[in-house]
Formats: sequence, C-alpha cells, structure tokens
Amino acid sequence: MSVSELASVALGPSGVPFSYGPDGKPVSPSEAAHLIADVERRTLYKSDLKLATGEMVTVRTLCLVFDPDARAGEWVTVNFRPRVWGTALYTPAPENALLEVLVTYDDPAEAVEEHKQAMTMVVVGTNEPANEPGWAAELSWTGPGQ
Repeated sequence: MSVSELASVALGPSGVPFSYGPDGKPVSPSEAAHLIADVERRTLYKSDLKLATGEMVTVRTLCLVFDPDARAGEWVTVNFRPRVWGTALYTPAPENALLEVLVTYDDPAEAVEEHKQAMTMVVVGTNEPANEPGWAAELSWTGPGQ
C-alpha cells in the first residue's frame, strides 16, 4: 500500500486500518460506507431458510467491512489478519437488515467453508454442547415481535 493510499484509510488507535473490502485490502471511510450499504456486493455465500418460528431469514457469509479489534485499538501482532468476514443472519431481500453476526473469521475461504456448518446449526441445532460451535449459544433472534 502506498503512502497516498494509506492516507485515505481510517486507522484505529493501534495504527492499523479498520475498514476492509471483500478482497481483504483496507478501504477509505467513503468506500466502507458504500460497502456497508451494498450487502449483495459484500456477500460471498448466502442461503435462505425458515426458522422454527416460521420466519424467513437469510444466512450470509460476507465481508463485514469493519474489524472490531483494530477499531478498538487491540494490540496487533506482526502477522495481524483482520477478522472482517463473518456469517450473519439477515432479514430476506429486499430489506436485508442485519439481525445478528454469528461468527467472524480472518480468512474468507474459512468463512465460506464454515457457512455450511452455520446453516446446519441454525436449521437443526444440537443438544450436545461439545458439538456446538461457540456462536451457537449466542443465537438469540426468534423473529419479529417475539
């Protein structure tokens, strides 16, 4: 990244960029705003499903744009990799409102691979805590008005 490119990127307190594009490269605050507004552009993989409540949701694995650790000034190691990919629940299109981020990743390929596990856990669930991913216990959305 050149000095001029770095000058247009928002840096967290630790001096590390905190907004990233789907390619994993830092982006300016203006580009970050455009990305946040365009969920389809950020989506790597998506699946629509019906919850037990009867409500429809879209499970998206996507670029989240902002790395919460860098933004908060967390200590950053030499091999820092931003956790800007995640699997999240959204309302169906055209609304596409974020309901809950289930898990974050520092590797888009891992995020896509884990999408299948997230779908299984949201649809089927399990009563065996040892088999549940860490985010499963945090899954709390049960649909509008409940």
